[in-house]
Amino acid sequence: MFIDPQIQRVADVVEAIGLWVRPGPVPDGGTLLAGLRVERGGIIVDETKSPHPGDLLHEAAHLAVMPPQDRDTVCGTLPADGGLEMAALAWSYAMAVRFELPLDMVFHDAFTAGGPWLRELFGTGQSTGVPLLQLWDMCRLEGAPPGFEHLPVFPEMAKWLRPA
Repeated sequence: MFIDPQIQRVADVVEAIGLWVRPGPVPDGGTLLAGLRVERGGIIVDETKSPHPGDLLHEAAHLAVMPPQDRDTVCGTLPADGGLEMAALAWSYAMAVRFELPLDMVFHDAFTAGGPWLRELFGTGQSTGVPLLQLWDMCRLEGAPPGFEHLPVFPEMAKWLRPA
């Protein structure tokens, strides 16, 4: 499906959790990341624009942590939301752990949120965004208050897509 084996690996991982990824043209402009377009619950990848595999995973993270009704309607540029951004970062790390993706691919050096800093943050056991994943019944923090015992401790996930 994809020429770049890293893009194919990320696409396979993203599809394994219930989102779709397909090759296709992505016009210049109208998207935050060259070669990637979010389209109603999935992502179109234009390899001629050399998208980074880590950016593909991060766009998938944004879709995964959105409410399902938004996930299925959003096209083009994703809405700016600091909370969803933090949750997407935590989700991306959990995916890297679960599917054995290299952290320097997921949070690459040119990653706009600070790839080296995020690798260090998550690599030392710290996290960001996990309380939101816990709120959405996807995982829990170590030492979470009563009521969350049914959830696995981050970075393990009970579910990869945010429920309604």
